[in-house]
Amino acid sequence: MTKLSTIDSGFLLTESHHSPKHIGILIEFELPKGKGPAWLRKMLEELRQVPPGYPFNQRIKSFTGLQYELELDEHFEIDYHVRHTVLPGPGTDRQLLDVLGRMHANLLDRDRPLWEFHLIEGLTGRRFAFYIKIHHALCDGITFGRWMEDCTARTPRAKHTPPIWERDRSPDGSAGRDLDYVQLIIDGIRNLGGGINAAIGISKLTAKMVQRRFFEKDFHIALPLSAPKTSINVATGAARSLSFTSYGLEELRAIGKYQGGSINDVVMTMCDLALNRYFAEHGSSPEGPLVAYMPVNIRTDEDDGDGNLVTLLQVKLASSHQEPLAVMEEVRESIAAAREVFSGIPRTAVQYYSLMVALMSLFEEYLKLDKILPPVNNLVISNVPGPPHRKYFKGAEITAMYPISTLPPITALNVTAVSYVGRLYFGLIAGRTVIPDLALLTSCLDDAFHQLAEAAGVPVDH
Repeated sequence: MTKLSTIDSGFLLTESHHSPKHIGILIEFELPKGKGPAWLRKMLEELRQVPPGYPFNQRIKSFTGLQYELELDEHFEIDYHVRHTVLPGPGTDRQLLDVLGRMHANLLDRDRPLWEFHLIEGLTGRRFAFYIKIHHALCDGITFGRWMEDCTARTPRAKHTPPIWERDRSPDGSAGRDLDYVQLIIDGIRNLGGGINAAIGISKLTAKMVQRRFFEKDFHIALPLSAPKTSINVATGAARSLSFTSYGLEELRAIGKYQGGSINDVVMTMCDLALNRYFAEHGSSPEGPLVAYMPVNIRTDEDDGDGNLVTLLQVKLASSHQEPLAVMEEVRESIAAAREVFSGIPRTAVQYYSLMVALMSLFEEYLKLDKILPPVNNLVISNVPGPPHRKYFKGAEITAMYPISTLPPITALNVTAVSYVGRLYFGLIAGRTVIPDLALLTSCLDDAFHQLAEAAGVPVDH
């Protein structure tokens, strides 16, 4: 039996029917030369013979305090988790997005290990795909990316390419250990000490935010409940819509370099420009700068375990959107301000603070306070590093990978990007009833990219 950390457990605590807390990825492949549907189905049957390792063989057992526990699923059924979908002809990208939207909207069954793997065939152009979803309580984007790295090869000639669930690593800490009363007391003392240190850290963080925002008049600082009300900050419902796009990494890097910024600065700016244009198209521009959740990896060189080592920074975006480069400069300064405020604060305190802020959104949704209170944030923007070199699975080359993330309560938009072989692949997920025209928002994102490229003098392929 293994206890999840409080932060990992937080993704289970804050889950609701309207806000599932699993993350996913769509990986597109090109069929190897001379291979077809028979090869795919033979591969699927071979994959179903592979037993799962930790944490893919674990189910939720119980909940004590603020922490969930995992136990081995003695009745594991591989056919439930490893599934097969065939798109009807002609197998367009639009059909694929519709199918994925329905798959990703469904909650994972807590009576079983919290993951699913789907082999999707029937796509146009000799393509097939894997869609994998796993609960955020078991991993963050960095861990998920490491697992994907482990289960793919750098050459099409690799003979053994394990599926993602074939893990030989034991859980960190108390693998297979039954908890007794003595251990519970020891854990309680440890958690109490950690709680005291976290409380001190949160107090210090709060004081820093108040000092910077009110005494030093730093308007780049985003406080909780300081986001403007918008049409996308409502209860989303269960239905989801998806959209994908991608951009060249070198072009993004060159745009950022033009003003001494990073690719992440460009991504945040593109989302800000795109969403404000989308609001303008609908005649509902927000009163004030948008506030975005920006997940940040807080691992150190000593951290090699699984689970979640990420926190959510609140970043205030631009106040004016007339000049694209001025928008990027303001966004860049806001990101720097958010990072500086959180610097020097113990990691546990930062994570607990993020959980507390996330719970505020949940309470707003449950108590229907969104009509009265401003939202905690307006959207989520995340940028995760992926493989820089070409990858293969049993000889099939990966041609694209699109992240599919989760929506916090009272938040109808998440934009997540992952890099792969010189491109940055964007996965947009939205509440379908709140943003029924996600393709328009994606078009606005494309326009924002070209605006920034033109302003920075960076040539791009149209």
